[in-house]
Amino acid sequence: MSLLQRSAIVTAMLASLTVSSFAQTTSAPAAAPTAQSAPAPAKKAHGPEAREAREAHMAKRMQALKASLKLNANQETAWNSYIAAVKPQRPAPGERPERPDFAKLTTPERIDAMQAMHTKHQAAMDQRNQATKAFYASLTPEQQKTFDSETLKMHERRGRGPDGKGPHGHKHQAPNPKQSVPPLDSK
Repeated sequence: MSLLQRSAIVTAMLASLTVSSFAQTTSAPAAAPTAQSAPAPAKKAHGPEAREAREAHMAKRMQALKASLKLNANQETAWNSYIAAVKPQRPAPGERPERPDFAKLTTPERIDAMQAMHTKHQAAMDQRNQATKAFYASLTPEQQKTFDSETLKMHERRGRGPDGKGPHGHKHQAPNPKQSVPPLDSK
């Protein structure tokens, strides 16, 4: 039997299994949700409560980082400068265009507004990066190793739930450098 024939047989078998699974019906109609089985309301990810929760979580993480670094008195000013620089800055009222105002702009105006916002965000990121490097330079080699491992843990956890899965339920893994995509045939 040739490879093509075996592939055709396997494909036909898989197709028959797929068709039979679609043909199955449920035995009872789904019941309407009751007050007890109604889904819980979704959490607001952008409200003031969520912002306060994120800020409290960050403060807790920073306190844990500070405790694990075991800073001496001379390093306190560098720590305070670092914390002030990495603290998320809330946009001032009117700084971000509201959706209806943004929708009134022409496409070139929206592009310019987005470019200006991008430039501002890039400048803020550069400031945080420089503050981090300055603080890192004030640490001892042992503290630098601790800082490296603790901040790596923070970045690894970002966007994942307690089960290690991302927001869509998929397990995130680093790409396998040994596995490569074969080149497409140009025939």
